[in-house]
Amino acid sequence: MRKWLWLLLLAVCNPSPSLADLTVNDFAYGIRIDVPVGTAVAAMSLPEQVYASACRRDLGDIRVFNASGEPVPHMIRYAQTQSAEAPWRSLAFFPLPEEVAPEAGGYRVFVRTGPDGAVVQVDPRPAILPDEYARSFLIDLSLVNRSLAQLRLEWQPGETTLMAAFAVDASDDLVAWTTIQKRAAISDIRHGGRRLISNTITLDRGTKRYLRLRQLNAGPAVPLIRIDGRFQPEGRIPIRVFLKIDGQPVPESPGVFEYRSTGAFPVDRVNLIFDQANSMAEALLESRNDDPKATWTRRFKGLFYRIDVDNPPLTSSPQAVPISMDRRWRLTVDASDSTIGSAVPRLEIGYRPHDLFFIARGSGPFTLAFGSAVAEPLKVNVAALFDGIGRHRENGLERWVTPQSTWMVLGGPQRLSPPPKPLPMRRILLWSVLLAGVLVVAAMAWRLARRLKG
Repeated sequence: MRKWLWLLLLAVCNPSPSLADLTVNDFAYGIRIDVPVGTAVAAMSLPEQVYASACRRDLGDIRVFNASGEPVPHMIRYAQTQSAEAPWRSLAFFPLPEEVAPEAGGYRVFVRTGPDGAVVQVDPRPAILPDEYARSFLIDLSLVNRSLAQLRLEWQPGETTLMAAFAVDASDDLVAWTTIQKRAAISDIRHGGRRLISNTITLDRGTKRYLRLRQLNAGPAVPLIRIDGRFQPEGRIPIRVFLKIDGQPVPESPGVFEYRSTGAFPVDRVNLIFDQANSMAEALLESRNDDPKATWTRRFKGLFYRIDVDNPPLTSSPQAVPISMDRRWRLTVDASDSTIGSAVPRLEIGYRPHDLFFIARGSGPFTLAFGSAVAEPLKVNVAALFDGIGRHRENGLERWVTPQSTWMVLGGPQRLSPPPKPLPMRRILLWSVLLAGVLVVAAMAWRLARRLKG
């Protein structure tokens, strides 16, 4: 009897064997990645599907497998290769009066350039109009040798409302021009102590050595005093994804709307999209995770708007917020400072995907597997393996790759749900030992009682 009890105790105290290593079928979905031969470290931006299907907010339930089904070391970093927006930089610009507006074949201006190609002076024909009448401007980028992402205009402040539309052309020789922004609206609207200003122009395509800024509308000329530029970061073009989410009004709570994103995205930009013209909302935006008991965290409070004074309409810009991977968002609109009526605005969220680095060990294609209720973050700290990786293309060991656009089913959606809990063997064994001990004591007492009677 005692020997049997000792065996039970040893079984209880001895730890159970570790679970087998995860395989690709332990994950719900996967994406194929083709890696060029000779690549040591591959890098990519995480696709949207990963955020939509990952079970863990820390993205600990993803793995990278080679063609043999072996996991390879990987690391996730929050968009360190995608630099934050570059600072604004003042640009050299020259007004082009009405008499010398561009014709077919180029400008009717004399352009003198230095040995380095920079514009030194723009000489229009005689009898020019004063600069305040200029409706076109030449912007010199010849010394920069980088593409612009945005322009920012500054003008003399005035008491009246200012609204205008501009086009932007690009050229390498001041003769052949290509339009890179067909129409962009700028405005400076003041009313009731508020000011709505929109003074940035996003450029749709890469710029060249010179830009031409043209005012399109027939209204008064915008009295520009400064033009700034924001350059595209060097290296890889930064990625920012914007998603639009439909909302639902909260019953018995006027002016309150709730939204749920399709994934745990690292959101750092928010905006409201109004479908009705001339809508404005002074609003508070909050977020929390899926837990109904979780508290709401304030993310942004301010003014969102859409003013239909031109085509395209003037809209509020996406607002920067602290990074949040919450799925649920709540909008509270101040009815006294809003003009949205009963309409439900759409929530626009923007995020920069994480960067994934992995060692290209073994043969490809590789598989990025994601979505597993049983997977946990890697216990081994692999950050030291990637410390030497540069943050710009061609400056480090990594080679940027593009995963396939379609994802595939691996273990299936059932992998997103936790498996049934196993029987609590340790508890069962402990109770068995306790019960056995009670039975042993009872048997010994019974035997002792019989001896005493005899």
